[in-house]
Amino acid sequence: MKNLSLTQQYLLCVLNKNGKLPAFGLEKTLCLSAASVLELLMEDALSFDGKKLTVQSPLPKEKTYLRPVYQVVERKQPVKFESIVEYFSLALTDKHMNELIDSIGTSLVQNGCVQREETGGLFGGRNVYIPNEVDVDSVVQSIRAELLEDGELSEDVVALTMLLHKSGDLQKYFSAYEKKDLKKRLKEIKNNPQNKMIQKAVEYVDSLLCLVIVAIS
Repeated sequence: MKNLSLTQQYLLCVLNKNGKLPAFGLEKTLCLSAASVLELLMEDALSFDGKKLTVQSPLPKEKTYLRPVYQVVERKQPVKFESIVEYFSLALTDKHMNELIDSIGTSLVQNGCVQREETGGLFGGRNVYIPNEVDVDSVVQSIRAELLEDGELSEDVVALTMLLHKSGDLQKYFSAYEKKDLKKRLKEIKNNPQNKMIQKAVEYVDSLLCLVIVAIS
C-alpha cells in the first residue's frame, strides 16, 4: 500500500468515478476541511487549546499539499476550528475548496493514485482527479483490516473512519453481515477519551451542517 496521509486517503475515498465531489455533498467538503486541520494537528504544525487554533511549527516539507489550510490559520490566528472548516466549505464561491482539492489532488497525482484531467466550462477549465480503483481498494482494505480485527486502532484510521462515517461513505465498504461489527467499533471509537480531538472535529462538522439546514429552511 502507498504511504498516504489521512487527508489524501479521505479525498481518494470520496471522489466519484468522474473525479469530482458530488454537487450536493456538503458533508464531504466539510469533512475534507476538518481532515486537513486534524492532519496538521497530528503533525504538530498547529496547536489547539480547546477553543482556537494557532501555528505551532513550520509546515513540514512533505505536507505542502496542506499549505492552503496552514496559511489561513497563520493569517487568522488564533482562530476557531470551525471557522477554518467554514472558510473552505461554506464560502460564497468554491474558490477556496477548489484550491484545497487541487493541492491535495496534485499530491495524489504525484503518488500515482489519481489521473488529473481538465474539464471545460464557461469560465475556463477545472481539474478533476479520477481515482485509480486499485489505490482506493488498498485504502479500503486497510481500514477494514483494522476495524474488523481485534486490537488497537491507529490514530489515522480512527480519524478516517469517523470522517467517512460522517460523510456517508463508510458503510458502502462493508457487507450487511459486517455492519454489526462496524457499529460496535464505531461505538468504541466514540467512547474512547483518546479520540476526543477527532470527535470534537466531527461535532464541528455537525454544528455547521445544522447551521446550513436552518439557513435554507
